[in-house]
Amino acid sequence: MVNLVADVASYQPDTLAFFQAMKNAGVKAVIVKITQGSNPGDAYVNPKARNQIKYARQVGLLVHAYHYAKFHGVADAKAEAAWFVKNARDHGIGPESVMALDVEDKVNKWEVTEDSNAFLQYVKDAGYPNVDLYTGASWIWAKRVDRNRLIAKNLWIASYGVSQPGVDNVGTWQFRSDYPVGGEGIDMSYDFSGFYTNAKVTANSQSVINTPAPQPIAVPDKWVDTLGATWIKENGTFTSNTAINLRWGATLQSSKLAELPAGSEVKYDAYSISNGFVWIRQPRGNGQYAYLATGRAYDGKRLDRWGSFK
Repeated sequence: MVNLVADVASYQPDTLAFFQAMKNAGVKAVIVKITQGSNPGDAYVNPKARNQIKYARQVGLLVHAYHYAKFHGVADAKAEAAWFVKNARDHGIGPESVMALDVEDKVNKWEVTEDSNAFLQYVKDAGYPNVDLYTGASWIWAKRVDRNRLIAKNLWIASYGVSQPGVDNVGTWQFRSDYPVGGEGIDMSYDFSGFYTNAKVTANSQSVINTPAPQPIAVPDKWVDTLGATWIKENGTFTSNTAINLRWGATLQSSKLAELPAGSEVKYDAYSISNGFVWIRQPRGNGQYAYLATGRAYDGKRLDRWGSFK
């Protein structure tokens, strides 16, 4: 069973009852936002962090910290790292905790790997060997973050409304931003590698090359995705007899990737009857998938076919 890890900021409560509800929901660890920007700069410190850390520990959760990046350049990144380290220490975050960098802001450089590494190396040199980077799957796809050059090897990826993270071999996947806990909808992640939820997991502070990469997750024959849809593993080829939209998710609200004309062949590895349609999943490499409706469905049964299967 994959362990759950939550992340919180000032938007979430800082009460004992909230963290007890989190514990009761099966969460093993929490990542608390400590800082944003630097001094001078935003000089932001989460005003709820101290209580969030205290109550999380009180109910038995492992506690880690993250910083929201506003940097643009190496010198700026190092200044933000210094701000993060100072305030993490002030809040009682020890070297056994993971120190994560959240990179997703429009003010960051387009290619942000160099700046991120400068930040992460500063944190490691300050006595925190366990570092990680959080970003959206789209930043990896667009090469805004080059994971091959990145110091952090676990990789914490956000990708919502899909059945897989969209990036191969990620250690931790933030799969929802509205997971119900104590009357709140919060960010929730699967910790595949145990980097956050196993207290004995540590990173190699001397050589990032020797830090083990997370192992691929075996795909079962049947599973339920984060939207509640049941998927069944099946390999085949679908040939359409009409134009159909290929989408990034298995809902009509999901972003359209392309409109496939009649006669298009789509190789697929799983299917699902959900949201009024029979969907297939198309592997696209680099851990990405696209989804195609192949006909209408009602009460768990197919009503028609928009093409042929083989």
